[in-house]
Amino acid sequence: MLIVFAGQGGGTPTERLVAGAQHAAARDLIELGLQEPLIGHVFLATDAPVLQDAFDREPRVTVITDPRGEPFHFGARLRAIVDRPEVRFPLYFSGAAAPLIEASTLHDVCVRLLGGSSTVIANNLWSADWFGMVPGSALHRIALPESHDNAVPSRLARQAGLTPQIIDPAIGTIFDLDTPADLTILALHRGRRTHVSEFLDGADLPRDRYGATMPFLISQKAHLSLIGRVNTSIWGKAMTDIPGAKRLFVEERGMVAFGRDTAGEVRSLIGHLYQQVGPRQFFRIIGDLADAIFFDSRVLFQHLGLNLTPADRFASDLGDVDAIANEAARAFTRAAIEAHVPVILGGHGVVAGSLWALTQEAWERADDGTLPDLPDRPTLA
Repeated sequence: MLIVFAGQGGGTPTERLVAGAQHAAARDLIELGLQEPLIGHVFLATDAPVLQDAFDREPRVTVITDPRGEPFHFGARLRAIVDRPEVRFPLYFSGAAAPLIEASTLHDVCVRLLGGSSTVIANNLWSADWFGMVPGSALHRIALPESHDNAVPSRLARQAGLTPQIIDPAIGTIFDLDTPADLTILALHRGRRTHVSEFLDGADLPRDRYGATMPFLISQKAHLSLIGRVNTSIWGKAMTDIPGAKRLFVEERGMVAFGRDTAGEVRSLIGHLYQQVGPRQFFRIIGDLADAIFFDSRVLFQHLGLNLTPADRFASDLGDVDAIANEAARAFTRAAIEAHVPVILGGHGVVAGSLWALTQEAWERADDGTLPDLPDRPTLA
C-alpha cells in the first residue's frame, strides 16, 4: 500500500515554484506506483487542489484532505491512514522524495516489505524521505513527529524495536526535491519524468550557473569543495563518481532529525571563519581552494541564527539577491554569486543526492559529446 503526502506549499513566488515541482513529482510517483503490481492502492494525503483534481476520479487512489479546523500533525495523520484495516504493508513517500527512482527499485522495496517481519525499510535511518514498516501498528509505540518525516525510521528502530533495513544509496533513492537547487539539477537531468519535466521546462532557473560546474565534476584535474551536511557515504569514499580532488567540510549532519536547528544548537567552524573575515573575503579564501563550490547554506544560516523564511532561503538558492529580505542572507548570497569560481547554493541535496544526479548527467553529456571542455581557472585581479 503506497501512502503519499504532499502539501500545498507557501504563497511567495519561490515557494510556489518549489511546490509546483513537488506536485508534479508526486503525480509522477503515484502513476509509477499504480504501474507496480505489488501496490494495490494509493492513499494521497494532500491539501493541494491540483493533486486532488488530478486523482479525484482514479479508483485506485484515495484522496485524503485535511479536516477543517484541525492543525496538521504529520505523525497523527500517517498513523490514522496506517490504522485503516485495508492497509497491511504501508510504504510511505513524501511526494517529492524520489523523482528519479526506478521502477525496478520500487519493486524491490515492495518485495522486501512484503517479505519482512518486524522491520522498517528506509532510504536513510536518521533522515528519511521514504520508508515502509511491518507491522504498521508499530507507529503506536513511538513518539510521533509533528511536522517532519525524517526521524520516523530511527524511532521505529529505537522505540518500537523494529529491525532497520537501509537501502543501498543510489541516485533514485536519495535524490529529492526540497529546494530550487534540486529543481535546477533535475531540470538538467535527462531522467526526469513526464509531469515534472513539463513543469520544469517552463521554469526560470539558473541552469547556466549549474552547467558551468559540470565539466569540473568529471575532471581528474579539478578541485571541488563540498560544505555542510555532506553525505559521506557517497562522497567520503576513496573512489566516487567525481574523480578529482575533493575537500569535504562536513558539519551538522542530522541537525533537523535531532532538532538542533529548532533548538538553536547548530555550531559551524565554517560559520566562525565567515564571521571573522566577512562574506567577500570568505569566498575569496574558499574560492582559492576549489574550481567549484557546492554549499549547503542551511548550516551556516542556522549558525548565524538567521531563522530565514522559506522565501529567503529559496531566493538565495536562485541567486536572486533583490528578492531576499534578510540583510545578512542578502550579503552572503551576493558574495557567493560574485565569487571568482562557481558557487552552487542549496540545502542538503547539493552535497548529497542532487550533486550525484548532476554528476551523472555530466558523465552522460561527456559520453555523447555535449559537455563543454574544462574552462580555464579564473584568477583574482
